[in-house]
Amino acid sequence: MATPANLNVINSNPNSKPTVPAYQYNVKMTCTGCSGAVNRVLGKNIQPPNAYHISLPTQTVLVWGPNLPSFEEITQKISKTGKTINSQQLIDDATKIPSIEI
Repeated sequence: MATPANLNVINSNPNSKPTVPAYQYNVKMTCTGCSGAVNRVLGKNIQPPNAYHISLPTQTVLVWGPNLPSFEEITQKISKTGKTINSQQLIDDATKIPSIEI
């Protein structure tokens, strides 16, 4: 993945729209180094057509796609970055997918 111009928001696939199933996390990220660490681990584990979105301003990580690794596996991968996961949610209702900034 190319380095985004806006390091505050990272989209692994800018043309992909969030779908269910989706995993949403509130992760304590205080700088672009923090969001970069989450980006690196997700980049190794989330392959197209799956995608993810990381927002440093809202400290939100959203992962979605038709053939995702398990919720537990992705939660563990994010935890191993050393960043604190404040909350986590498995979303299986399309009406509950949060909007993402582009």
